[in-house]
Amino acid sequence: MQDLEFRNLVERVKLRAPIEGIVAQRVSELRQKGALYWACCPFHEERTPSFAVDPRRGTWRCYGACGEGGDVLSFIQRFDGLSFMDSLRMVAREVGEELDEKALQSPGTQAKRDRRDQAFELLGWAAAFYRDALGGPGGAAARDYVKRRGFSDEVCSSFGLGWAQEKGSPLLEAAQRAKRPVAWLVKLGLVREDTTSGRAYDFFRGRLLIPIRDRLGRVVGFGGRLLEERTGSDGRPIAKYVNTPETPLFRKGRIIFGLDLAMETVRKQKELHLVEGYTDVMAAHQAGFGTTCAVLGTSTTEDHAALVRRSGVNLVTLVFDGDNAGRSAAHKALRGLLPLGVNIRIAELPPGCDPGDLLVSEEGIVEYRRRIEGARDWFSAFLDGLSLLEGHQRAQAVEEHFSLLASLKPIECATRLGELAEALEIPSADVQAQWKAFQDHRRRSEAHARLREPEPVGGDEATRAGGGSTGLDTVFGQLIGALLLDNSLIPLYASLEEGVPQGELAVIFRALLELHENPDENSPEENDPQIDAARVISALGAHPARDRVFSLQALAEQADSPENLARDQARWLERARDEAELTLLRNNLSQTVQSSGVDETAKDVLRSLHEKLRRGRVTSTPRSPSASAASTSL
Repeated sequence: MQDLEFRNLVERVKLRAPIEGIVAQRVSELRQKGALYWACCPFHEERTPSFAVDPRRGTWRCYGACGEGGDVLSFIQRFDGLSFMDSLRMVAREVGEELDEKALQSPGTQAKRDRRDQAFELLGWAAAFYRDALGGPGGAAARDYVKRRGFSDEVCSSFGLGWAQEKGSPLLEAAQRAKRPVAWLVKLGLVREDTTSGRAYDFFRGRLLIPIRDRLGRVVGFGGRLLEERTGSDGRPIAKYVNTPETPLFRKGRIIFGLDLAMETVRKQKELHLVEGYTDVMAAHQAGFGTTCAVLGTSTTEDHAALVRRSGVNLVTLVFDGDNAGRSAAHKALRGLLPLGVNIRIAELPPGCDPGDLLVSEEGIVEYRRRIEGARDWFSAFLDGLSLLEGHQRAQAVEEHFSLLASLKPIECATRLGELAEALEIPSADVQAQWKAFQDHRRRSEAHARLREPEPVGGDEATRAGGGSTGLDTVFGQLIGALLLDNSLIPLYASLEEGVPQGELAVIFRALLELHENPDENSPEENDPQIDAARVISALGAHPARDRVFSLQALAEQADSPENLARDQARWLERARDEAELTLLRNNLSQTVQSSGVDETAKDVLRSLHEKLRRGRVTSTPRSPSASAASTSL
């Protein structure tokens, strides 16, 4: 269990961060009903609210399909996809609580966090180096380009623009002078090594650099843009944009560019605008459209969708060119967003015109705002001109629509199919028939793909290694749940601690006993405060076992009574111990019979005695909480 000072810190942060306020920032439909706040669970699809927040205990719980729960920190962990320590930092920063970073580190995680922190620090150092280069003598051409594009000093500073010089390897040389680890620069994609000579050199040259930051504002990579179109020595055009190669910290499919700057406004307005490029985002922010971000590459992934969901938006507006390329980009962006169930609109700009070009003038800003305000439902925008298509083009367009409709819920899908039939000016039955054929083909393709998948290696042993529960895990999990519900049972079953399997359950059991043995004298509650899941979670601090506590208590609540549940588990453990002793006795008897001169009559007597003992004291399977409850009602 974490030390007392750390536990007190966690409690201070939680007390200063009302859980209902933190959750409401991310779950917009949270509404108070009586003492609790309710909403549809943000962690699984549902239509009837089953997600409850209890401000009195500072906890949340889903009473629906996922059945999860926890405190304000575990909610931030799950919703924002952060570690416990990053969740603690985020909430502490929001409530103004000072944190001692050294005190936060546990020995087991120090080395790993040190490596990540050093990587982030090195990327931050590189961003500062490039930023200084932009303002230095060698950055004049880049500054002229930025000025021609109409970007202000303020927006350049906000986005941290930098410059990579055309010649030499100034970043590498600066790192060597500062005794920075060159090997890390290679891993982070900023320096490359020649495969033949082994000579190291800067990856970015002659490019305006735009730091790519995660949602916490940490630099994870860079995007580099040429100031003008150029060709290489082979006569081929050089790519206008080049990103940092993917690294452990930088995955394009996990980053939404500009979200760190936009998040506060996005959560207030519950709306997100998605454009295509870095400079489009910069131009939009400069013009006052602070909810604008970009996906690095127009295809959205599940990770992108998770970031959008965590921002708490109700409306996503895709801003693309009105030509075929823009429609194709919007189509790719929709794939990952449609399963979210939020409203999605498409704002079409004039063909060949992007936000970065349009937003450099007052007239362009007015036109851009008009396009945003006039954005249409995504499906209506896609249906435009569909009736004018014929033959193969029409069939291909319908297939593209079907691939998007497959992501929708049945009722919305049926509605869209009706709209599609109307746009095609054909009977709805014909569209339904083609939709059925599409679904059948899709299912056959998926089934064929599954048949081609290799069998997992390791069988049951692999499953167990991956965390499959054993009989002891089940029993001690139910016992812990019973003790959380009725603390008077703790002294009765404390002696069973030595039998808990090593791992998370052992950590939870020890934390429970320590809280009982050392009551918190500073607790705001009178008498002895209840040791429930919320208190144990706080006591566990950053230990991963905290994620299991709430589910153990929730499972135990299904039993007829904590007392009966605990007694059943204790009896099972006693029988299991007896069975282990009998097995040992049987092995000893077998060895004795084989090694000594015992006659056949004595052997038969010993075997018979053992069999009678075995039948009289055989272990039964532990009863689950539901079985325990059922036995009482019969």
